[in-house]
Amino acid sequence: MTNQELLNKLYELGKLPSDRDSASDDFPFDEFDKLLQQFTTPVTEEEAIKLINLSPPVDTGCYGVEWTLLHLIETVGINRLRYVLDNAEDGEIKWLIHARLESYNKNKE
Repeated sequence: MTNQELLNKLYELGKLPSDRDSASDDFPFDEFDKLLQQFTTPVTEEEAIKLINLSPPVDTGCYGVEWTLLHLIETVGINRLRYVLDNAEDGEIKWLIHARLESYNKNKE
């Protein structure tokens, strides 16, 4: 399956719900995670933006699946993450990547 086909399947499943939301009871987390693991890396900027937009809401988690998503997005490369963040919707993963990028830049100085 191509990355675009995998993205289409993820979008059919929908955004990751908050683990505090009752919608998470019926969300197919295993299927979502298995699709993430099938991506060819590194992902492109456009793919990374679409992946970030599947993030759970800010200040929420999603039973750890958000970390698999985050690590996949980071394969786009450190030099492209700022562009990706500038073009993505708000969500927990965008916040996490922003914080990690800030930390990286501080430690680089």
